[in-house]
Parts: sequence; C-alpha cells; structure tokens
Amino acid sequence: MTRRLVVKHLRIEKNGTYKYLRRVPERLRSALGKSEIVKVLGRSEPEAMRNYLPFHDHVEHLLRSTKPSSASSDLWSLKSSIEAQFIEAGLDLHSKGRSSDEELARSEQADVILSRYPTDPSTGQASPEDVSEVDSATVTALLNGIQSIKAELTVSQAFAFYLYEKQEPDPYKRKKQLQRFGRAERNLLNVTKHDVALTKVSRAHARTLRDNLLRQMASSSVKRNINDVKAVFSLAIEEHDLNINNPFNKLRYPKPDDAAIDLRHPLPVKVIQAMYRDLENNRTLQDIWTLIHHSGARSAEVLGLTLDDLFLDETIPYFEIKPQGLRSVKDRSRIRKVPLIGRALVVARRLKLSTSETSAIFPQYAESSRHDNFSQVTRRRLRKYTDNPKHVVYSLRHNMKDALRAAGVGERVELALLGHSSEKSASSQYGSGVGLEELRDALLKIDFKLPDLT
Repeated sequence: MTRRLVVKHLRIEKNGTYKYLRRVPERLRSALGKSEIVKVLGRSEPEAMRNYLPFHDHVEHLLRSTKPSSASSDLWSLKSSIEAQFIEAGLDLHSKGRSSDEELARSEQADVILSRYPTDPSTGQASPEDVSEVDSATVTALLNGIQSIKAELTVSQAFAFYLYEKQEPDPYKRKKQLQRFGRAERNLLNVTKHDVALTKVSRAHARTLRDNLLRQMASSSVKRNINDVKAVFSLAIEEHDLNINNPFNKLRYPKPDDAAIDLRHPLPVKVIQAMYRDLENNRTLQDIWTLIHHSGARSAEVLGLTLDDLFLDETIPYFEIKPQGLRSVKDRSRIRKVPLIGRALVVARRLKLSTSETSAIFPQYAESSRHDNFSQVTRRRLRKYTDNPKHVVYSLRHNMKDALRAAGVGERVELALLGHSSEKSASSQYGSGVGLEELRDALLKIDFKLPDLT
C-alpha cells in the first residue's frame, strides 16, 4: 500500500515533483502582486521535507509582515458595517446571542459562510488564510460579538469621523474645511507613511510633522495646522474611548518673528478718516466700515447681520451676534450684544428702513463665500492711504481695543464687547453680568474722531 504524504500546502505533481502551493489571502493579493505562492521543493520526499520547513517559515513571515496600507482602515469600516447589519437584524452586538435560539442560529449562519471554502485536510476546517476578510470578520462577530473584531481606528478614519461630526453647515465653509483638513491629513500620512492606527502615532511623529511644516511656513501657521490634527485626535480619543494620550498636545514651537500684538497694527486716525471720505461713493462699504469701527466686531460678524439681529427700539439699541441659519459662531464668548451709538446707530436705523423683513442687511456680502470680496475691495482702497501690510480692516479691532484701554473701562468690559474669551475666570465671559448699559457707557467714552462728511 502506497503511503500518501499529507503536509499542509505541499502537493505531489503528476511528474513526481513536490511543490509548495499556497493561496495568498484576498486582502494581501494587491500588496504582493500575486494570488498564489508556488515553489518546487524537490523530486523526492526527503528532499521536499528538508526544503519545506525553511520555505514555509519564510512564507509565514511574508504573510504576517505584509499589510496593505488601507487594511486597518478597511477593517474598521467593515466592523462598522457589520455592526449596522446586526442592529438591523436585531442581533446582540456584544455576545454570541441573547438566547439559545439566537446562539444556535448564529452558529449555523457561521457554518454556512465557512462551508463555501475548501477544508484543510489536517484540521477538517477552512484554512483561516483562505477565508476573506469580510467573511472572517462576520464569523467572528456571529460567534463572539462585534468587540472581538480587532479593528483599530486609523488616521484617515479619524479625519473622516471628525469631518462628519464637525461639518460646517455653510457650503462655502464646508468646502474650505474639507480642503484644510485634507491638507492636514496628507501632511500627517507623509510622516507615518501608511494609514496607521491612531494608537501607532507617536510623539516622534508629532515632532516630525511639526519640523516638516516649519520648513514650509511660519511658526504661527504651523501651530494652526497642527491644532487641526490635535482636534481630530482629541475627538477620536473621546468618542471612541481610546486609551491613549494625544501625541499633539503641548508641542513646543519656535517663537514667531513678530509678537502676536504686532501681527496687525491699529490704523492711524488720519487713515481712518481718509477711508470714511474715500467710501463716500459706496454707501454699502461705508456702512460696513462704520459698524466695524464703532463696535470692534469682526468683518464677518457685521457682514452676516440680518434685520432680525437689529434691536433698535430697545432702551439701549444694539445688534446681536449669534449663530443663525448657516452662520456659525466659533466660541461661546463671541455670542454677544453690541450697543449702537453715534453714527453706527444712524446707519443701523437707515438700514432697517431699507431692508426687507428678515433679510441680510448686506446681501451682496452676506454669504461667507463673498466675505473675501469685501476684504479685497476694502484693502485696495486702504492701500491708497497706507502701504503698511499690517494695516488691514481687522486693524479696526485693535483700534477699539486701544480705545477701550485708554478709556479705562477694564478688561472684563473689553473682553465682553470684543467677544474675546478669557482663561482667567468664567466671570469674564459673555453672560457674566456685563450688561448693555455698561457696554454702552464704555463706547460713549471713546472719541472716534470722525471726519465731517456733511
């Protein structure tokens, strides 16, 4: 009787040669560029057995070490998909079944899936490396629960999750958000080389990303870019219960060439007055300039105002900055009421009379996609009176800050009026009791030095 050699992955060909034949798991085929690993081990059984173990060990190591760049990401998506299917089917997510009937049904379903694969003669069961990743994960979840699928959230998955959870409602802002975070993701993946799990991103990766960016941009810009990455990691760690520290926390950055206070300069009085005169031929631009100058508000906050934001029949007339429609307000401190005085009140009353109900009071600039248009038009006019690059429309906020300090109104009132947050105390935030009367009195102390436009 002829003895038949039974060794895993070893086949005897018709010509008598012994060949190692092993199918590459489906998930690794694109990475290895092949669907099978084939090697002739010899023409006799002793020769084949001498060559078998070294080559088999080599193949085992090759398959263990070869991972497609998107493997972790795909597995996380797969886990989420299976979880959704289980919820829809009413299956328990975290066990093999709530009842014996469910347990039996899930076991039978797992057997049906595995029956589609050839069995290993040495075990009588399907070889794990032959089972597709989808079926392997499904069987694991059926027999042991979703948590048994060992999937880790990856960098790309974390960015996608952040952009889903924090998506900007305004289409223009959403486009900018996708572009900004897309760049941040690519910069990080250039450092990690692959779409690795978040648990594999180290402090060394964070420092390398910082150093790479410092070769391309100013320190302040690098910090803003990395703050986006840090926000992505923070949300993922919190929402997915990851037991890791955020590697981007408390990174050190070189001091910027200019102190923060020097990034924008207040406008000289003669420049402000020249702008009022220059804008005489464009009432809309002059109205926006007036409201910014008299409130210290950001240009976007004024451009987005609607008729509903104007409260001119109150004892102290004011406008309100708050989220509305597609307009968002980043920080709680920026939600505030700003008293209207002097020329700003005159402008607001005229605008209310000429604006349709609930409409934007500056419709040509109201959409966030048109804010840059206002900035460009105004900057061109401003350059006729100053060539200092640190003189911009935003400089009017610095003018207001300086004026409030000169008036001695106190930091608490300054912060409430300008919509700045303070880390010193909760009392300095909006809603702390800085009332409209106190804010109005602070503004009335300022001499805006307006030109005579009559």
